Amino acid sequence: MGAVRQPRGHVTSAPDAAVERIVATTLELTAIPAPTGAEGPRADAVADRLAAAGLVVARDEVGNVVGRAPGADPRVPAFVLSAHLDTVFGPDQPLEPRRDGDRLLGPGVGDDTVALAALCELARDVAAAAGRPGAPVVLAATVGEEGMGDLRGVKHLLATVAVRGLVALEGHLLDTVVTGGIGAVRLRARHRGPGGHSWGDLGMPSAAHSLVRACAGALAAAPPDRHLNLGVVRAGTTVNAIAEDAEVLVDLRDEDPGRLQATAAAVAAALERCDRGIRAEVERVGHRPAGQTPSDDPLVRAARSARGDVGLPPVAEAAGSTEVNAAFPLGVPAICVGVTRGGDMHRPSEWIEIPPIADGVAMLRALLWRLAAL
Repeated sequence: MGAVRQPRGHVTSAPDAAVERIVATTLELTAIPAPTGAEGPRADAVADRLAAAGLVVARDEVGNVVGRAPGADPRVPAFVLSAHLDTVFGPDQPLEPRRDGDRLLGPGVGDDTVALAALCELARDVAAAAGRPGAPVVLAATVGEEGMGDLRGVKHLLATVAVRGLVALEGHLLDTVVTGGIGAVRLRARHRGPGGHSWGDLGMPSAAHSLVRACAGALAAAPPDRHLNLGVVRAGTTVNAIAEDAEVLVDLRDEDPGRLQATAAAVAAALERCDRGIRAEVERVGHRPAGQTPSDDPLVRAARSARGDVGLPPVAEAAGSTEVNAAFPLGVPAICVGVTRGGDMHRPSEWIEIPPIADGVAMLRALLWRLAAL
């Protein structure tokens, strides 16, 4: 952004026209399926909108959409504003987003589609500031944030773009500034055996029975104050067959990195225990690093000031599980801020409120000006 006068006092909310553009874009993008690993069509739509706003747009090796102001030097460390393309919903989920009074409803409408729409709106500001002095800004729509995506997109972005700081956008978090990351380790355990007929081969080892016992051991191995979730369990082929194969996906979370790793090791050891005649394999299939951006970091201070610029009250600075987790091992300052308010995240009934979008976008614009002066 350009070196402009810092906003002081109350800044008016985004105009109605900007809000209506964001509403229209949100509905259009929500109607495009974007399961983790299959974000291409939605990425195409976002890339078209960023280019139409005047940015120079590229697609990287993993499918991220990256937009810069014309003439921006990619060697100069930039502040990156990101929003993720994927949703938790599979390809068979009906997508029928709609407006109902002051709400938008639809699977993934807030997590994270309205943030993508806000990114497209901010592209106008970034393009208009082309050539002015000040800290450069990169806008990025990322792949692989949800589920087993393991933050693939933002991890690649941080490894390939010169980054001065990361601001992740999430649709529902207008009343929170995320400055910390709750760490996560994901494990996959698979038990395999000979299988057989449930009566004729009675006594043959069952991969399902073995895995169930191992899962019970894993639950006992995790201290009661630790987060452990058996998220997906699959076994067997039919009710009257001894299972040849059984699998579980486990999610472990903790704010303390050392404690998280200790719990993961104990749980993995429990999942490796199997019945006689069964083979067990356990692998790590995901890691969201824990960490914290210091409260006195200029990026955090800029977020506080931007809220004040538009008349939003101070809010809790909390830890969460967002794209900022990927920045902590690299020493990159990172925060996550929101666009509006809503509910029912990760459910088909998800909804967001339209009126707060005006304040959310105004805050993001104020943050852009604040970042330009850092």
